[in-house]
Amino acid sequence: MNDTQLTQQLAFVIAQRHQDEATVLGQAVREGIQSLYRETLIEAYLLGQVTRETALKELGSEQLEAVDYQRDAFKRDIAWGLHD
Repeated sequence: MNDTQLTQQLAFVIAQRHQDEATVLGQAVREGIQSLYRETLIEAYLLGQVTRETALKELGSEQLEAVDYQRDAFKRDIAWGLHD
């Protein structure tokens, strides 16, 4: 995404929500940090750097189950691919 597209998207959100630029940018920063935090927490959990209890508390049971399922499916795929 280039700067022009980003500017156009920002202008669209501002116009549609009838909010000022500072409010929209503040919300975007909050949501962006939350998204990055979740991604980083999942990565740390998968690397064994964060306990399951911490991940469960932060992500919730549904999202953690999805992460575990994806990890296990990936492991099964690797095992299948390595099987002669």
